[in-house]
Amino acid sequence: MSEQPDWPVAFFDDDYLRIYRPTFTAERTASEVDFIESLLAVPKGAAVLDLACGYGRHAIGMAGRGYRVTGLDFNPQYLGIAAAEAAAAGATVAWRAGDMRELPFEREFDGVYSFFTSFGYFGDDENEQVLAGIARALKPGGRFLIDMMNRDWLLTHPQQRTWTQRDDGALFMEETSLELAASRVSTRQMLIDPQGGPQVTKEYFLRAYTCAELTSLMRRHGLVVKEVCGGTDRRPYDTESRRLVMVAERSA
Repeated sequence: MSEQPDWPVAFFDDDYLRIYRPTFTAERTASEVDFIESLLAVPKGAAVLDLACGYGRHAIGMAGRGYRVTGLDFNPQYLGIAAAEAAAAGATVAWRAGDMRELPFEREFDGVYSFFTSFGYFGDDENEQVLAGIARALKPGGRFLIDMMNRDWLLTHPQQRTWTQRDDGALFMEETSLELAASRVSTRQMLIDPQGGPQVTKEYFLRAYTCAELTSLMRRHGLVVKEVCGGTDRRPYDTESRRLVMVAERSA
């Protein structure tokens, strides 16, 4: 596979916002914040870390509900957008620029969440570094929520190509395949503007973990899985679930 080690640096740019931001409606964000709050299940006023927070839509929502939120992302541009939107919403969030492989926190948070497939960007050793940093960042008894694409759904639905027409008239194509030997997902995306604007083509690569693999990795770092489900509707996790959602607690 020919991906660059730090492909996220190129992937998460203005074009990413152009592709995804129109789909992140206020209603969708509020529903996802409901889910994060419910499943993370930490007390009001608790310290919470939004890992790979992007432009901060969940972090701002959680702060508005009374949590002390830190949002960490590697992209300063996204954090600038987040700060402006937080100010407009009257929400207080501590924005931090940083690499998720080198989290600087030690027993600071009651909860950490990684939402919308923000894990698996690197090789196995570096992905494990991310989990180790999350475990260190949590207080004993703190909770970690992770939301991933479901590798087993991709396995049973091997060649996925979807075309979606957005409300703004743009056509969005996404083609996803799973490399079995390495358990790596390759996704190609294309956005076509019907008004003749520039076509956007992007590609990303992701290490896809099974539920059992993630359970084992987390346990190595003192994170004990407490709940598993198949999406924000809390449906049972199975091969028909497009998402894998797990909640773990840090042991003392």
